Amino acid sequence: MVQINKAKHWLDLKKLILILATLCVFTSLLNALFSSYQVQKQVMVKDTLEANRAYATKLADVTDLFLQSVLMQLKSSSETIATQLDNPEVVNKELSQMLTRTHSFDSIVLVNAKGEIIGAQPSSLGVIGATLKNEVETLPLREKAPFIVGPFVSPAGNLMVSPTHPMFDQEGIFVGFIAAGIYLKGDNILGRLLSNHHHQDKTYIYVTGPNGKLIYHHDDHRIGQDVTKNEVIESLLSKTSGSAQIVNTQGIEMLAGYASVPTSGWGVVAQRPLEVTMSQLSNTMQHVLKTTIPFTVFLLICVLGFGTLIAKPLWRLAKLSEQVQDGRNIDFPHVSTWYYEAAWLYQAMHSSVKNLGAQIQRFDDERKQDQLTHLFNRRGMEKWLETAYEQQTPFSIIALDIDHFKQVNDTYGHDVGDVVIRKLAELMRTNAREQDHLCRSGGEEFLMFLPHVDIDKADRIAERLRACIAETEFGEAGHITISLGISHWPLCSEDLHHALKLADRSLYQAKANGRNRVEHAVLANHNVA
Repeated sequence: MVQINKAKHWLDLKKLILILATLCVFTSLLNALFSSYQVQKQVMVKDTLEANRAYATKLADVTDLFLQSVLMQLKSSSETIATQLDNPEVVNKELSQMLTRTHSFDSIVLVNAKGEIIGAQPSSLGVIGATLKNEVETLPLREKAPFIVGPFVSPAGNLMVSPTHPMFDQEGIFVGFIAAGIYLKGDNILGRLLSNHHHQDKTYIYVTGPNGKLIYHHDDHRIGQDVTKNEVIESLLSKTSGSAQIVNTQGIEMLAGYASVPTSGWGVVAQRPLEVTMSQLSNTMQHVLKTTIPFTVFLLICVLGFGTLIAKPLWRLAKLSEQVQDGRNIDFPHVSTWYYEAAWLYQAMHSSVKNLGAQIQRFDDERKQDQLTHLFNRRGMEKWLETAYEQQTPFSIIALDIDHFKQVNDTYGHDVGDVVIRKLAELMRTNAREQDHLCRSGGEEFLMFLPHVDIDKADRIAERLRACIAETEFGEAGHITISLGISHWPLCSEDLHHALKLADRSLYQAKANGRNRVEHAVLANHNVA
């Protein structure tokens, strides 16, 4: 009899219910909150990155269209002015009209092939007669192609970018260029385009030039700064678009979307501090927690209530254990002994249920097994067939018989015959799968049931077994052979007993055809006889 150590099993059922219920509920709550936090974080970061990328791309597209429009205006005016350079009145009129026609730029200058400014609007610039000297200002003279210069400080002291267009006379000779000045801190279309945004979540825009310097930033003091150390600038300099979680030059984690402006080589970046997104996520999770707590408390109360109901059947189960020991009730479930009440129940049942169950199982196995071969006998076969039929498990049937076995018994005696039968059973097990059902149906006759095996595969298995038997020496009896017959349920017959008879008929057909061979029944749709 197993002795129960009460000190070891200090837990009782009520304590277990309370601990388990509390642990499960709060573990589930924490898991749900953690999973929700991780999923929401990924979604919010992904959505913010995509929104910033889309916004930066849209702004870059609009900026590119604006710059193309400016270059088209400059091209049109350059064609008019190129043939009228010796007519100051026409030149000044065209420049004045260009400046007042739109608000695309803040100033416009005309430069000859020597780099001298020969015209300018507004006239208050006071730069006529000045000569371009620095490398940035003289780029259009060297390029002699449509070009966007900047950012740079103009001779008048303005931080600006300058779309330019070359001028050629009627003979195709370069005679200078016309340049529009767009002040980066001025009131113009580009400035409005880059500055008028409606974000209220600390998202902001900045624009870099092809040299990695800021062209536009919401903080005017930063315009002109070199930001090439920013992680996205390298991508922008290679004229690609995308999004990334970065740390900016100020050491702040940002969710940035970026896009390039093909015409100018600029880069547009829309970014939002990661801290803002995380703050929104924290607010969301606090709201989720507040919403979840009442339901969690209700769930805990329900679990505790159900736990009390669970305890009552177990108490009754302990009472029933007395009946088990008396042999009146042996169909009793296993009870874990890791807590106090279950340990007592297990003590009452340990000696009776376990031993009685083992004895019953042993008796049942012996009842279904052939004692000589330890294969299933007819009772075991019928039990298996009943289960297979109920579960509608298709199977092939191999019926086999030892050829001339009577001669073995007559010549060498029944002891040698028993050795042959046991050896044959071992070879059957060797050539069968674990799930196959092997039976000794009587004397030297055997049956093999192969679940989920079609008749062609069964034919190959039978042939392999036949060859194995023929090549094996059976002690004093020497070599023996077997004949085998095959059928399939339900392909050969939907009637289970008829399928067995078909296997038996095929076996006798094999014997009639000379023994030591395999024959099989025809499938039902081929008119089985």
